Amino acid sequence: MAYTSGEGEDFILSPFLYANNFIRRALNTKTSLSPMKLQKLLYLLFARYLRKYETPLFANNFEKWRYGPVVSAVYEAFKAYGSESITDFYYDRQGDVLAADESQPEFAECFNEVWNRFGQCTAVELSALTHRPGSAWSQVQPPNYFLDMNAIRNDGDNLFDT
Repeated sequence: MAYTSGEGEDFILSPFLYANNFIRRALNTKTSLSPMKLQKLLYLLFARYLRKYETPLFANNFEKWRYGPVVSAVYEAFKAYGSESITDFYYDRQGDVLAADESQPEFAECFNEVWNRFGQCTAVELSALTHRPGSAWSQVQPPNYFLDMNAIRNDGDNLFDT
């Protein structure tokens, strides 16, 4: 598995890099990781990183879906697993598996905080967490369906106070 440095031009990276970090951690710890749970963990990581470092981890927007925030490209890549645990990584166009470099202190701090706090939760528990009153997900009103970046930033604190 290759790693990115998280420096310079590559700082805002693909959500698939972070998805692969969660998949690797789940496989190594024999923890169930369904596509829905992956989405919620990605959201929590994104929100926490945004709150702590005032910059997004990746450029993709989170959308309001029935069971919580979703990055649609990640959904498409893993939807075949349904409610089952993901058993393989996301491969890029060249057939490589890339993940974010966990030796980068800012990323490692947020990633480990999210995994240690929420990695053992079920997808349903994480969905309920992201649906709390006042969450970024709860604030989206039609015709919009993208979560507001300031509301996500607030979730970076609020969802960790539970």
